[in-house]
Amino acid sequence: MCAATTPRGETHHVYHDGDGRLSDTLRDAVADLTDTAPADLPPLETRINVDALDALWNTEAPDRSAAGCLTFTYGGYVVVVRSTGAVLLREATAAE
Repeated sequence: MCAATTPRGETHHVYHDGDGRLSDTLRDAVADLTDTAPADLPPLETRINVDALDALWNTEAPDRSAAGCLTFTYGGYVVVVRSTGAVLLREATAAE
């Protein structure tokens, strides 16, 4: 996983390199951005089916989706997961 630090309101880019679970990469990225321990974040399972997320965007799977994305909110961020392994995070507004 790698993350870029950007000013508030900008999009943070993380790439899941296939090492481990995508959901762990996502959780770790939100923890880093919020300066919170991953265990102190709300359970990701309350926002999305974690097993489905990991299976759907398994970047190492030979039959993975060629294109697609999934958007949801988690830990105060709007999360966009792309089938390429890219994870984009942007602080959620009150309306999101």
